[in-house]
Amino acid sequence: MFNGIKGFVLLLFLGVCLPLSVRAETESRVVAVVNGVNLSKADLDQEIGIIMPMNRSFHGNISAEKMDKIRAEAMKNLVDSELRAQDATAKGLKIPSSVVSEEISTMAKRFKTRDDFVAAYKASGFSEKTLARITERRLLAEKIRLAEVDGKVTVTPEKVKHHYTENVSRYSKPEEFRASHILVKVDPASTSEQRQALRLKAEALLKRLNAGEKFEELALNESDDLSRIKGGDLGYFHAGQAVAEFEEALLKMKVGETSKVVESLYGYHIIRLAERRAPRQIPFDEIQDKIRKDLVESEKKQLLESWMKGLYSTAKISYPGDK
Repeated sequence: MFNGIKGFVLLLFLGVCLPLSVRAETESRVVAVVNGVNLSKADLDQEIGIIMPMNRSFHGNISAEKMDKIRAEAMKNLVDSELRAQDATAKGLKIPSSVVSEEISTMAKRFKTRDDFVAAYKASGFSEKTLARITERRLLAEKIRLAEVDGKVTVTPEKVKHHYTENVSRYSKPEEFRASHILVKVDPASTSEQRQALRLKAEALLKRLNAGEKFEELALNESDDLSRIKGGDLGYFHAGQAVAEFEEALLKMKVGETSKVVESLYGYHIIRLAERRAPRQIPFDEIQDKIRKDLVESEKKQLLESWMKGLYSTAKISYPGDK
């Protein structure tokens, strides 16, 4: 229910070691004012903790430029959440105090004792009151999002069918293959003599196949590709996914046939074609669930952007920390 709770708990773990002066500063220092509501550095640190792993060793590997981007993203998320919570309040939505307490209790259960939890959130710059406030804000922000975004999605079965009909060419599958191969790998830096020796090795393997040895066993014991553990099986792939020389050989083969030695930038292949599927149109019944999901996500994105644009257009926001 509480989005970002894992990131928040990680932040609490980090905060245990903060000195008292820093703890006080994180709660008192205002980093943004949204319609008259002060947002503190502790609030911002929480958002940063949700975006990135909160441990000092990781911090040491982040460039100043990257950290600035993370901070900017965190600030936007913080302001977004506050605007949503304020909109929820303006529209009469409420979060019962019992629900806020339950959410905080859920966080507390991640610590050995309640005292450890209290010490952690205080060390991170939060008082009991501010912890309750930010928890309520997140719950309000989520509740209003569900109402203003999820609750307004209007993707009907008719819309799904219409989309399929209008975009039918997008819902087709190209020709597909299932093949196995034995690869004699060639280093791009190898000499012509080395390449010739490897070519001869591949030709010798092909002779062993033609003499009756099993493809799967030969692949397992001789192939330089990871597919050897599956007897050389590459599974299904469609036209355009394999390197040109490999696909060109496949297109000339019949199902069950084994190729001659095929050279590509990876080395020398011996290919066996197991199955070939012609291009086909995907039936509506087979793809409708995916189309609906895509349309729902697209509509949610549009609704969210429109809603947030409206909130920002009337909001008064300042950033004292930038002065």
